[in-house]
Amino acid sequence: MAKRVLFGGLFHETHTFLRQTTGIADFAAMALHTGQDAIDRNLGNGSPSAGFLQVADDAGWQVVPTIQMAAMPGGLVEDAAVDLFGTHFFPALARDIHRLDGIFLVLHGAMVSQGSFHPEADLLARIAAQIAAAEVDIPVVCVLDLHGNIPARLIANCSAAVAYRENPHRDAFDAAVRAAGILGALMDRPGIAQVHRETRYVLPPTGVGSADDPMRALLAAARDIEGSDPDIININVMAGYAYADVPHCGVSFSAVTRGDPARAAAQLEDLVRLLDHLAPRGYPQESGLDAVLRAVDALPPGAGPVLLVEPADNIGGGTPGDGTGLLGPLLATGRGGIMAALADPQAVDACIAAGTGARVSLQIGGKTDAHHGSPIPFDGRVLSLGDGVFDLELTTSHLASMLGKTAKMGPCAVVGNAQAKILLTSRKMPPMDLGQFHSQGLRPEDAALVVVKAAVSHRDAYDPIARASFNVDTAGLCTSNLTRLPYRNLTGKIVAPP
Repeated sequence: MAKRVLFGGLFHETHTFLRQTTGIADFAAMALHTGQDAIDRNLGNGSPSAGFLQVADDAGWQVVPTIQMAAMPGGLVEDAAVDLFGTHFFPALARDIHRLDGIFLVLHGAMVSQGSFHPEADLLARIAAQIAAAEVDIPVVCVLDLHGNIPARLIANCSAAVAYRENPHRDAFDAAVRAAGILGALMDRPGIAQVHRETRYVLPPTGVGSADDPMRALLAAARDIEGSDPDIININVMAGYAYADVPHCGVSFSAVTRGDPARAAAQLEDLVRLLDHLAPRGYPQESGLDAVLRAVDALPPGAGPVLLVEPADNIGGGTPGDGTGLLGPLLATGRGGIMAALADPQAVDACIAAGTGARVSLQIGGKTDAHHGSPIPFDGRVLSLGDGVFDLELTTSHLASMLGKTAKMGPCAVVGNAQAKILLTSRKMPPMDLGQFHSQGLRPEDAALVVVKAAVSHRDAYDPIARASFNVDTAGLCTSNLTRLPYRNLTGKIVAPP
């Protein structure tokens, strides 16, 4: 008889220092699919859900869909959104609990709601309690983002948690395939244990790229342990998400084993010692714009743009994408060949009202909050208007894992003058795909300087076209200098080089 697997997803990376909340409408704008739509809307789209569904189809499992929700990184998730997930998921669990062989969940690991530091752990605890009350044995497997802040009780209340291993997250689909494979093995052969080890380190996103230490060395060491111990099924190296002010914020490790949990725990201690040695490399020091421009001027001639990366307004980390702390001073230098994107629906509306070809005097950016600069003047011409829909060119990117094959920036406008071409969008869009610019008739390949609002996630798309890349220190709530943030809930954690 075919295995019967309950499927659901609740995915959000929560930036607790933002004043804006993330509500049901924000999930609906990205992914809010119930029943059969949770399957149909994810088939073949490169997401973690698609990875699970591919394994399920190959294995002939009967998938029982509940609800799949995902929203762009942002502020605290409203309790109503968490409740919506429960309204669809738990009645289905109760109805089928005596007919289920497994449960698969697509989670993030760094969600924070208005009422809970870790609603995902709460949901897993509720699932475990419902399974225990029914006196059944159902394996529960979840796939997690590498940036999850993982409390011990999340690990304690699932059979196996499996995280991405690459940052940028080009392997979200593959991680779900691996997790679904573990679920299949558990449905046939129960009997595994998980161990978990939190650490004292909270590292900024700029310090946790998988191509750089400490993550590079930690991930390699984890693979070595898996290769040398046949009982170890999976080791997670969780980078953590620094902008969630929660007690369990930061780097953590966990392992799934069929062997002695004490031996697995000892192997995690080896990873902790390696992190202790390498942690200073996880706190990069960034320079201000003046110093960066001097370095740009000293570069030898070459093809391709220079990337001016602005981690403090990292859209993929939750910030509004309208920060002017880099673009304003850059324009003030008088330099040309600049290209940038800003989320500014008001400026878009002004351009639509003016029409293509019209001259406009705009105040762009800096409208969301007081942390990302003030609006800056921009006089130029409306070069084009569009609906903001584009097909992703990099189908293995983290953006693809979140959105599928198509992205929607909302109505947008391109404005230009002798210095710069600016893409104005109605919705913020993480710069993880060159199709964002190409779809609007812009070629960042031909620019001199490209402003990129990211930390690491842009690298797969932008590094291949770039002559050089520099991170620029600006004001913003995704700053790499974590000492600037007003943490209240971290105890015994390190947010600066030890």
